[in-house]
Order: sequence, then structure tokens, then C-alpha cells
Amino acid sequence: MSINIDEKDTLILEALKEDSHSSIQKIAKRTGIPPVTVHNRIKKLRSEGVIEKYTIKINKAKLGRAMSAYVLIKATPKSDHIGLLEKIIKHELAEDGSAITGEFDLIIKIRVKDVDELNLFTLKFLRTFDEVSQTQTMIAFKNVEKY
Repeated sequence: MSINIDEKDTLILEALKEDSHSSIQKIAKRTGIPPVTVHNRIKKLRSEGVIEKYTIKINKAKLGRAMSAYVLIKATPKSDHIGLLEKIIKHELAEDGSAITGEFDLIIKIRVKDVDELNLFTLKFLRTFDEVSQTQTMIAFKNVEKY
């Protein structure tokens, strides 16, 4: 079910995406929307499931995981692709994963400290799955995140 979002909701969501720790007062000042309206809108967006949770953004480079890579995975024809994705995404180095269309079936974004750790993920971890028939790894030169 789709929810109608107006301009005020959009401004509030943008402010929360930039800093989910912002107070109602800060959001009101930034958006020009009265604090009571901001509070009520956030409450409505939460109750309607538009806002699922508040979280933090971790600087992975500061934690020693400066290198990111994308791993394309081709699964065996009769394998449970979604089940495989759910198993792989549990790995601590996996950040994100999707079932995709095209030549490959899955794409996983991982964050590693170096090429050796990347090799451990692709050569040691992924090869433990009988459902994985082929992989292709692409190292990202630069990451730019919106938020």
C-alpha cells in the first residue's frame, strides 16, 4: 500500500535522513514547519510504516574497512536464490545484497580492509555454497553516499 507524502513530509524525511538524531526543534527550524506539526507528522509517518527505524551511519574506513567491492553471483539453476542471498548477507563483511536480473542472480556489496580479506570472502566463504556456480568481483575506486 502506497502512502501519500506531501512537501512537508518530504522536507521532514530529508532532514531525518541527514541526521536522524535531530530534535523536533532543529527540524522545525530547518524546514520552516512549526514544531507541533513536525512532531505530529513524524508520529504519523512512523505509525504508517514510512519511518521504520532510526539508525546511525558508521564510518567504515575509520574501523579499518576502507575498501568496498561488489560481488556478482551466478547461482545454480535449481537453487533457492533468495535463500542463498539470505545466507550470504549474514556474513559480517556483507553490507547489502539484492537478487537481480541479467546474467548474474545476486549482487552483494562488501566492505573489507584489504585484498586479502576480499579473497577470504570470495574464495573461502562463497565457495562453501554448492549453489554458487560463478562469481565476478568488482572493486570500487570511490564511494559516494547520499546520506
